[in-house]
Amino acid sequence: MAWWMIVLGGLVIAGVLLYAVERIGARAREISDAGGDTAPGWVLRCTSCQAWRPATEAGVVRLGAASKGKRTFSRCTACGKLTFIAVERGPGAPGKRRIDTRTNESIWPETLANV
Repeated sequence: MAWWMIVLGGLVIAGVLLYAVERIGARAREISDAGGDTAPGWVLRCTSCQAWRPATEAGVVRLGAASKGKRTFSRCTACGKLTFIAVERGPGAPGKRRIDTRTNESIWPETLANV
């Protein structure tokens, strides 16, 4: 008798979640299309080789995000290893290189303006 209420509730929750995800994605596309940064101040750092790059360059969207110790399992664009990638604030720590995906050259954070 109550099974249909559970199914209906599940469908409503799924619908609300899908709508929220679509709205967030639309907002991120709007910011990106306007030339804005979808992950301002965030970098991705390989825990294996310590290379890093801006999160926006990798297509990461972090609007109003905050985290401490966030890791994601992915392939590093610099060393090619499957490893954990740290999602961190800032332009990258001093002494850690960044790989520019267009030129494949190392860039050091000391040469960049702070974000």
